[in-house]
Amino acid sequence: MKKILFVEDDVEYSDFLKEKLEKVPYDVDCVYSGIDAMESLALNHYDLLLTDLELDVINGLRLVEASRKMSPGTRSIILTGKPSNSTELESLRLHTDLYIEKSKSLKVVLQYIANILDREEVPITHIKFLASSIENIMMDLRLRSVYKDNVEHHLTPTEFGLLEYFLSHKSELITREDLLRAVWAEEPTPENIRKVDVHLKNLRTKMNIFSIVTVRGCGYKWNEA
Repeated sequence: MKKILFVEDDVEYSDFLKEKLEKVPYDVDCVYSGIDAMESLALNHYDLLLTDLELDVINGLRLVEASRKMSPGTRSIILTGKPSNSTELESLRLHTDLYIEKSKSLKVVLQYIANILDREEVPITHIKFLASSIENIMMDLRLRSVYKDNVEHHLTPTEFGLLEYFLSHKSELITREDLLRAVWAEEPTPENIRKVDVHLKNLRTKMNIFSIVTVRGCGYKWNEA
């Protein structure tokens, strides 16, 4: 069954179209913001990204751009209630498969989706991303870039390693010993154990992160499901 990520901040319209898509049938994941969409794209493979254009923080065009980098085999459709030449041209530049007005009939929209999903699949090359919707963080592990609130942050190798470990182990108890072995490749000793706290403090301050919480007497946790 083809899998679709549907991004739409109008809950009523989202529920309506999701119901129609599932009757086809397609497997449909719905999210309501660009931030949540980025996290879903980072964690799952989709055959189609179906997104509203007008979204807060990360709009549909930026989602298509990110999807092209994260999973080049994923098709893309932009839905908009406010079409313009400038956004349509930008969608063409990004090689969006379809830019369509929401005013089109349901039958037309569903047929366009079917046609695009029936196209011959292209080879898929996965690029590893990690994300936090709560902190609005996106990590590209291949390019070793980190963005928070759409602003790039330049981390030291140690800070990057710490952030990668926490985002890979959300809601898990993480000890200082775990971090020393994973990030520094060192066995814990009384002399080196406390440097974990220093570097974590620097990371929290530099990126204004609140999701890393201290579990007294045990270690740390990234507080996000």
